[in-house]
Amino acid sequence: MRPSIVLAVVSRDWDETLRNRLLLLTIAVPPVVLTIFPLIIGAVVTGHPLPADIARQTLAQRPDWAALRPAELTAAFGIQQFLVFFLMMPAYIPLSIASYSIIGEKTSRSLEAVLATPIRTLELLAGKSLSALLPGVLIGWLTYFALVLLTGILYSPRLVGVVVDGSWLAGVFLLGPAVGLLSVVAGVIVSARVNDPRTAQQIGGIIIVPLVVVAVIQASATVLFGAASYVLMAAVVLAISALGLALGARLFGRESILTRWR
Repeated sequence: MRPSIVLAVVSRDWDETLRNRLLLLTIAVPPVVLTIFPLIIGAVVTGHPLPADIARQTLAQRPDWAALRPAELTAAFGIQQFLVFFLMMPAYIPLSIASYSIIGEKTSRSLEAVLATPIRTLELLAGKSLSALLPGVLIGWLTYFALVLLTGILYSPRLVGVVVDGSWLAGVFLLGPAVGLLSVVAGVIVSARVNDPRTAQQIGGIIIVPLVVVAVIQASATVLFGAASYVLMAAVVLAISALGLALGARLFGRESILTRWR
């Protein structure tokens, strides 16, 4: 694989993305919401202590929160719920970019011209995957850093410890990129079969369903997933992504593109 060719594909796709205002709006708005909303929720619920049973369940699973005052425990519980939403960001952004990029190439028939060059299929697939994956992962990380900074400014150092503990670090820096890779795989597979970006996003968006389930479980205080759980989830997601990449490589092969992508 030639890195210069892969980077050329990435640069080409990013140029196309920057010219798509609707796609840019889709990418830009949620990070702002996800930075501000947890802080608002934390401020709103701070004056309302958790119900006794939920507080007991929470402290049983997170004994490191025992030093928090009741108001801080409520804020910590509320803020913790948003970790799952930070995992959704590297899921939907790559899916959106991959869907628009690949389907745009299909409708304009521009991939045929690209394949007329000496580019290898693996290089093309790697470039397309990176061009979709990197923005989602980097935006997710930047949004997380902004949340940590604002938490330090607006709240006590003890609450900063909540958003920099092992569960957040494993979720944001391990499971997040893994989910992003799975999102790219879903975008490649679905976009090879449909001709509308919104349809591709709706079908590929099924990968967010397990994250919603995790959010519901955590909100009930039944289980507060720790770092080990997020590491295990990342390993499972990467294994699924590897299988999906094999299928995506077949759908993205030269013969498939030239004979079936119509």
